[in-house]
Amino acid sequence: MEVGFLPKVRFALAEHLCTLLEPSDEAAGVLKPGMTAADFIGALAAQDQTIDAIRYLAVGLPRREAVWWACMSRRRFLEEELPPSELAAWAAAETWVYEPTEPHRRAAHAPADALKFQTAGAYAALGVFWSGGSLAPPEVSIVVPPGDALTGSAVAASVILCCVPGPAKTIGERHRAALAIGIDIANGGSGRPVQEQIHA
Repeated sequence: MEVGFLPKVRFALAEHLCTLLEPSDEAAGVLKPGMTAADFIGALAAQDQTIDAIRYLAVGLPRREAVWWACMSRRRFLEEELPPSELAAWAAAETWVYEPTEPHRRAAHAPADALKFQTAGAYAALGVFWSGGSLAPPEVSIVVPPGDALTGSAVAASVILCCVPGPAKTIGERHRAALAIGIDIANGGSGRPVQEQIHA
C-alpha cells in the first residue's frame, strides 16, 4: 500500500507518535531511530500490521481530520439503516466536523453516553468530545483538558468497529480499505469514494 508523505500528520517523527501511544511488541519491532511518522505507518502497513497502522495514523492526524476518517469509514462499511441512537451519534460527529464549535463538541457526549460508549458511532462522537475544551461539566469552573491521544484512540476504535460487519475471513481486507481512506485524508484528500466526490 502506497502511503505517501502524509503531510496532515501532526508529527514528523515516529518517536513522537510513540510518546502518545505505546507501541505493541510488533510495532516496536518496526520502529527505527529517526524514522519518520509516514515511514513508520507505511512499514506497519507493509508488514500487515494494519491495526497498529490505523491506531498510529488516528493519533497522528489533526482531530477534525481523524473524526472525518471515522465518518468516511462508516459510509464505506456500515449500512445506511442504523438504529436511531447510532445515527444520532454519527450525526453529532459529522456536525462537529462541518462546524467544530464548542457547543457541538459538548453536544457529542450525550449520544455517545446513550450508547454506553460501545459502538462505532459512540466512539466517533466521543472522539469529538475529547477533541478540546474541558472534559469537566460546563458548570464546573476547573478546566480538565483532554489528553493529546484521546481523540485518535477513539477514532481508531470507531474505524476498527466499522470494519466488523461482514465475513470474518475478509476482515483484513476491510482493515486495509479503512486504512486507505485514512491515508487519503492524511495526504490532503477527502476520503470520499470517487462517485461521492462527483455528486457532492
